[in-house]
Parts: sequence; C-alpha cells; structure tokens
Amino acid sequence: MKALDLEELTIAKLAPRIKKKEISPLRLTELYLQRIEKLNPRLNAYLTALEKEALAQAAELDTEIQRGRYRGVLHGIPFSIKDNLAMKGVRTTAGTKVLSEWVPDFDATVVSRLREAGAIILGKTNMHEWAKGSSGINEFYGPVHNPWNTDHATGGSSGGAAAALAASLCMASIGTDSAGSVRSPAALCGTVGLKPTLRRVSVFGGVPGTGGYSTNHFGIFTKTVEDAALVLRQIAGHDPKDSLSSTEPVPNYSRAIGKSVNGMKAGVLRGYFEENMASEVKRAFTEAVKTLESLGMKSEEITIPHMDLIPAVQGCTSRAESSSDHEPFLRTKPRDYSPSMLRTQIAALLVPAGTYVTAQRVRRLICDEFDEALRRVDVLVAPSVPIPAHTLEESKRGIAEVDGRNLTLQFFKGNLLTQCTILFNVTGLPAVSVCCGFSSKGLPIGLQIAGSSFGEEDILQVAHAYEQEAGWYRRRPELGEQ
Repeated sequence: MKALDLEELTIAKLAPRIKKKEISPLRLTELYLQRIEKLNPRLNAYLTALEKEALAQAAELDTEIQRGRYRGVLHGIPFSIKDNLAMKGVRTTAGTKVLSEWVPDFDATVVSRLREAGAIILGKTNMHEWAKGSSGINEFYGPVHNPWNTDHATGGSSGGAAAALAASLCMASIGTDSAGSVRSPAALCGTVGLKPTLRRVSVFGGVPGTGGYSTNHFGIFTKTVEDAALVLRQIAGHDPKDSLSSTEPVPNYSRAIGKSVNGMKAGVLRGYFEENMASEVKRAFTEAVKTLESLGMKSEEITIPHMDLIPAVQGCTSRAESSSDHEPFLRTKPRDYSPSMLRTQIAALLVPAGTYVTAQRVRRLICDEFDEALRRVDVLVAPSVPIPAHTLEESKRGIAEVDGRNLTLQFFKGNLLTQCTILFNVTGLPAVSVCCGFSSKGLPIGLQIAGSSFGEEDILQVAHAYEQEAGWYRRRPELGEQ
C-alpha cells in the first residue's frame, strides 16, 4: 500500500479503494493509532484509545475483504465516539467523575449500527462534564485543545470529537447536541457538523442526564458534506429500543450531493443574535450568502416573531428534563460534581412544573413560526457561532475580547456560543455547519444551514454546493511534526 496522507482522506474517496483491496483496514487503523499516540497528548481529544480492540476489529474486517465480503462504504473506516455514548466493555464517563469507572454491558444503537456497517472504533472522545458546556474545558479530564491553535477552545460539549476529526485522528465522529454541541465545535474546529431532525437518529444508549429529552440529538462530524450524507444513511432509522425514534423512511442522502441549487431560496435569519456577533463572523457570513446567490439561489431576510424567547425555552425544558436523571447522584455523590455543575443541577431541580409546561407551549408556538417561514424558503441560513474560537484562558474567565470589547460568555440570554444553534434544538429541525472562512488569527468560522423537518436532503444539497464552491474545507491545521 502506498503512503497515505491521513489529512487528505475522506470516506467517499477511501471507500472504493478499500473495496478494491488497494488499502488495508488494518494498515489504515495502525496509521491512525500512531497519529493518536503522537498528537493526542497535545490535544487531549481522546479520553480512551482502543488500540487493542481497534486492531482486532480491523484484522477481522481485512479478512472479510480478502474473502469477498464487503459491508459497504463504512467498511474499515476509523471513527471516534463521544464519551457519553455507551460502548460494551469500554469505560464511558460522560465527562464526569460520577461515572469515571462505569463500563456498560451494551452498545448505543448508533455504535451497533456503525459496527454492523464495518466501521472501526478508535476510541472515546473528551467532552464537557455531563455534556453541559461550550468551552471544551473539563475539570476532571482536562481541556480539549483546538488543532488550529492549541491555546484556543474547541467549543462543546463535543469538543473532543471535533478536535479529533480536525486533527485527522479519525475519519468521522459521533457526538451529541442538545444546544449546539455538534455544530458549535464543528464551526470552531473547521469541520462539518450535522444535527439531523429530532428522532431521525436513535438516542438509545446516550448517558441519561447528558441531554434534555425534548432537545437532544445525536450528530455527525465529517470532513466533507458528502461524507456526512454517507454516515447519516447508516445510522438513521427507527430503533425499537428508542420508542420515540422516527419511523420515517430513510432516503439515500447521497442523491442530494452534487445537485444544482439554482432556483432554491435561502432565508437569512435576522434577530436576537446580531448584537454580540464578531465583525469577522458577520463578514464571513455575508460573503457566504453572496456565494449561495452566485450559485443561483435567491435570498430573503426572515424574522421569527418569538425567537428572543428561545434561550429561555431551551434552558427551562432541557435542564428540567435532564435534572431528573441527576437526582440520585445529587443525593449520593454531590462532591463528584464540579462546583459550577452542582449549582446548575440544583437550580434545574427548582424549575416549577407550571413553568416547564408553559415553556413547552411556547416551544410549540416557536415551532409553528419556523414551519411557516420554511413554507416560504427551502432552507434557513445563519452563522453557527457568533465569535471565532476564544482562548482557553478567556473560557476560564468567562469573558472573551471581541472587536475591542469584552463579551460575557454567559449572559441574560444564555450561552453566547449557542445563541445561533439552539434555534434548531428547540424546533428539532435539521441543521448542518460548514466552514465559511477564517478569522485574522487563522481560526475557522461556521455557516449554519437548516431545513424543514426530515429535510436533510435539502440542507446537504445546499451545504455541499457551498462547500465545493467556497473551498474552505481544503484547509488543514498545521500541527507540526506530522
């Protein structure tokens, strides 16, 4: 096998070569494990590397290829899994001291489906404590470092997944997203981050307490939109173990890849998040809209009447729902929570039932308003995150310097980094983040594209067209001593 440049590999390009026996899954796995060993000490993207297990799995898949059994496009493809998804026989911490020694005896459904498709699991990725946070800093397991500049944050809570992919420590990763935990780190680390429609992907096997039941999604990190389409087809679909998972038929999402967007209409979301948006993000977003227009798309500004209520709705519903899973641990292991997380969980227990019900009613109103907007346009577009990646030091202080002014990362509207993403957790609509430029410091900026319920094909079509035209996805972080 010829020497491989892991940074340039995509699933779409590699899968045919594996099928033709030009590339060995075992050798590929060895190369990724070597890269993890070299770079993970700097990035802290993985909490657990599964060297022995991955090599054994790769050897088995090699044998299958030699015997003429090819499982499909994910056969031999190396993945990482966020550490709040259960894996049989593998420590699963959810980023918390409470579960530091927990070893599940079952797999999450997404893990089972990846294994069945022939994917190789390289390890479990670092994350924010209980998947609640946007910095990528974990008090118990250490911070994740952004591959584009290791002094900067990755976003969260799936920061390890995004960093692992951006640094080519895997070819794809699975994360979770209750407020933007896939799209935010994808934007700050320059990857594709796809959050499908609520219940499009089974959430069975997610650690209870790491996401609200109304807003939690499992999502995908890949280097290209085409790869995201390939992975989504493998993990989507109804799951008897998740009674709320959708029975909607799973299409071949790859059919959307390469289709013209000429004549489609994009709704440019305007509203409550502009006031705290960095000028570099505004410029990159404006240029991205112009690029879509150059491809033949029409655009119009869209406002949602009650969009300013979304942070309150998301915070109330998500926190109240996940706090019910924390009550036993809060009674028996309160000292195993970080002080800030303990305060958050206690506050969530104090949300009155009437307030929760009111929030759900307002949520229904907001969903109707988004549905009405999407009857006028094919997709909605917005920035993924209002600012480029801030430094880890700024994360600790809770204040980021943007355009010469200090912005509080947590303020009366909630979390600054999730202002643009929570729209599609509250509504459950599908959304994808793709890179749309870089800041003056060389840090990625994300464009978010959302669509109607189960409209993944539309957003993938538009995202792929933009990605190929803009070309930002071709950039790679310079990690040195590669």
